[in-house]
Amino acid sequence: MKKAFLFIFSFLILAACSKSNSKYANPYLPSQPVNFSVYLNNPDALEVLNPGGVYINYNEGIMGVAIFNGGGQFFAYDLACPNHAIERPCSRLMRKDNKGVYVNCKCIHQHNGQEAQFSLITGQSLTPGINYQLKPYPVTKKGDYLIVNY
Repeated sequence: MKKAFLFIFSFLILAACSKSNSKYANPYLPSQPVNFSVYLNNPDALEVLNPGGVYINYNEGIMGVAIFNGGGQFFAYDLACPNHAIERPCSRLMRKDNKGVYVNCKCIHQHNGQEAQFSLITGQSLTPGINYQLKPYPVTKKGDYLIVNY
């Protein structure tokens, strides 16, 4: 009986943890389906093959989607600033000089006169006073493809 209880309890904990990406709550970002794949042999995607590499598709998600290679695991985030209502085009998070693992929000009037900065490694903000992290999307690798499906 004790083993059965432990098994059921462990199963419930694991099931609850496996769906963390689907419970992202943010009053500023709409929930919308995202479903696309990235062919890893495409020249535009070569950077994401390396640990620390990033691939960006501005045609998916709310304001675009960035995929980060964490060296064995891939992470995808929406490129809409999560800390205020969407204002086009300044709400689109951008990398400085198209390099690095940080993205910035140009809506400085929404962030006390400064650009809000977020990490594509963790999705967290590096700017004090920011309430929401980047909106995550699940990524799976199947052969030569990365698939983002939310």
